[in-house]
Amino acid sequence: VFVNKDIGNATTAELLSTFCDNIMKTGGDKIEGEIDTILDKIVMLFSYLSDKDMFAEFYRKQLAKRLLLNRSASDDDERSLITKLKYRCGAQFTSKLEGMLTDMNVSKDNQAAFATWITSNDQIQLGMECSVTVLTTGFWPTYKVDDVTLPTELIKCVDKFTQYYESRTSHRKLKWIHTLGTCVLAGKFEAKPIDLVISTYQACILMLFNQQEEYTTLDIAQNTKLPMDELKKYLQTLALSKYTILTKNPKVKEMVDTDVYTFNRKFTDRQRKIKMSLLVTKVSQDEKAATKATVDEDRKHAVEASIVRVMKARKTMTHQNLVMEVSTQLMKLFKPDPKVIKNRIESLISRAGGCTSTWHDRAKSGLCLRPCGGPGGGGFL
Repeated sequence: VFVNKDIGNATTAELLSTFCDNIMKTGGDKIEGEIDTILDKIVMLFSYLSDKDMFAEFYRKQLAKRLLLNRSASDDDERSLITKLKYRCGAQFTSKLEGMLTDMNVSKDNQAAFATWITSNDQIQLGMECSVTVLTTGFWPTYKVDDVTLPTELIKCVDKFTQYYESRTSHRKLKWIHTLGTCVLAGKFEAKPIDLVISTYQACILMLFNQQEEYTTLDIAQNTKLPMDELKKYLQTLALSKYTILTKNPKVKEMVDTDVYTFNRKFTDRQRKIKMSLLVTKVSQDEKAATKATVDEDRKHAVEASIVRVMKARKTMTHQNLVMEVSTQLMKLFKPDPKVIKNRIESLISRAGGCTSTWHDRAKSGLCLRPCGGPGGGGFL
């Protein structure tokens, strides 16, 4: 089917997910017509995709950014599309997406309870508003836990929320992920004060300038513990973009460790609140590659699970029939490559202590493959 042909370096599943992201986020593409009718057409096109799992993974990452960055235009529309996908592919296909929406609702209640806890403790004075979203690891995309050095003001918020959360539950451990965090800083410029909506990493950089007038790139890296490659990207958004909050010396696009940055007190803008480029809002090429790698790895596990299910049910099968049966089972999510199925069978045999060369001999002679009778019951002979 033509919808399963790649367009350039992008798959149709990726493009369809990106289209959903564009119409679901605030400030995205506005399409004429009832949104429910559009969602029905999306699901109809989705039903023809051979790589439904690829769509699900891209959609999950884009949904995560919409939810965590408050860029979702409508919670009702988000739930409506997920419900339509659930009806088409079953509850297991949308379980993670539903879990993400549930986490957001639970976090709102958590946040209200945290605010009450702060108010009831007169000794705690945060000096700022703090909002924390608690995520369930299994539902959300994997984000790296960084070792960034937070400003003292933010460390106080982290410590107090941890104290509050541990007083509510002793069975869960918090891991702080600042990648998709946002801050609103009050910038005191000569012309007028301006509120800056920035990422947590950008805030870590700017708040250093409360301590001294200028820093080199290397100084900022040592103070924030941000990787140099990422740091340079964030410095570029602060000094070489539309909003020049920092002044870079020398004023060239090339960035080196000895560049000197100072706070630009003369900066002004007609708006009293501006949104800086957060970098994380767009899906980078590295993220796309990582998503495809994740899907490929998940497919290996799905193939192996299908092989085990089939062999436990059928007891004995020829190689050709096994491949056909596994392909039929997995066709609802993706179109498996027969070579991949063969490799996963060999992998299961080798892990069960079987002999790969024996498998080749049996496959060629058309003999049957049967489950081994070991205590685990998951290998093959």
